[in-house]
Amino acid sequence: MENQHYLNLYNYLERKEFPQNFSPQQQTKLEKQAKNFQIKNKFLYKINKNNSEKLLRVIQQPELPALLYMMHNDPTAGHFAVDAMVNKIKSRYYWPQYYEDIRRYVAACDACQRRGRNQKNNLLHPIPVHSAFYQIGIDIVGPLPRTQRNKKYIVVAMDYLTKWPEARALSEATAEKVAEFIYEQIICQHGCPQIILSDRGTHFNNNMITKLLEKFKINHLLSTPYHPQTNGLVERFNRTLCESLAKLSTKTNDWDLFIAPTLFAYRTSKHSTTKIEPFFLVYGRSARLPVDGSEDADSFSQNDRLRKLIDDVPHIRSKAHDTITKAQTKQKKFHDDHIRKPHGFQIGDKVLYFKVALDQSHSGKLNPKWKGPYYVHQVLPNESYKLRTLEGQILAAPANGNLLKIYKE
Repeated sequence: MENQHYLNLYNYLERKEFPQNFSPQQQTKLEKQAKNFQIKNKFLYKINKNNSEKLLRVIQQPELPALLYMMHNDPTAGHFAVDAMVNKIKSRYYWPQYYEDIRRYVAACDACQRRGRNQKNNLLHPIPVHSAFYQIGIDIVGPLPRTQRNKKYIVVAMDYLTKWPEARALSEATAEKVAEFIYEQIICQHGCPQIILSDRGTHFNNNMITKLLEKFKINHLLSTPYHPQTNGLVERFNRTLCESLAKLSTKTNDWDLFIAPTLFAYRTSKHSTTKIEPFFLVYGRSARLPVDGSEDADSFSQNDRLRKLIDDVPHIRSKAHDTITKAQTKQKKFHDDHIRKPHGFQIGDKVLYFKVALDQSHSGKLNPKWKGPYYVHQVLPNESYKLRTLEGQILAAPANGNLLKIYKE
């Protein structure tokens, strides 16, 4: 919110004073607007239309850059996309045109632009969902660059209903390490699932894992060879995890330090399918974020909270189940090859160039996917372009328009 308008509302609410140069019409308008605001702890708050007990702190223009950084670039935010960022902000803060400000901020994020995909992924095979932690998908990410703490792999798991993820960095992807993860992170924290779905890799398909799952009466389903999309839910999270780690990690050997905050960011963001935060589906409440002040602490008594959990959580999980089923039905109708259309670039446009031949070494998943930025130097026939570096060097080979995208600043 512009500083002057903020001060006008604040001064009117605190002292019933109008600016000296205000006309009667302006005074009436300000008085009407002020009914939607109140002062608390010396801050201006907007009354939330969806929940009158939850006030939205009004953000002044000078505060905006720091807030947007905390809600996108900070490790606990994970460089998540526009919708996830909007959902977190609009339940806590208010300023006019917040959606456009967020959209522009994310679009101009250098790390996000370099890690974005060049085309949409193929559709995944829908898997029926049941109750919370009834079915778990599990996978291994790596090998990745070895960290200072000797970590090289990540074992990842996700619940099919709540979309709650678990992950742990590993030095080696052995059956013993995977068994420890299943026992400590899944069974001991969330109970025994009915089904665990994995690929046929030796770290999952072995005697130790078989004995562990038999002991706890867990069915083990193995996905089709060379078709990891059978476990598509976890595969999608793997991409989100690797992209977030690559954006947050300043060095290739410290990515394991950012697993925990990335998990927190994912758990506290509304899922694109359920439209509900995984944290809320598991705990029956929203998480308190680093940007949330102490004045926003829950005022419910312990008995009130217990009654609310008993009444609300089963209904919310049932709603999430129905939403997932509808989304899976809708996805079946989509074509699996929606490739990004070429852009008509102009001379002087600043663009990023997609790395077609990505480095196939172990560090590939954490490498940026786009090089640049470059300037468009010359427009050639058939959607091809000559590019030059920021220093003025012209690239020898022309670039196809399918492999370029505008670099936003």
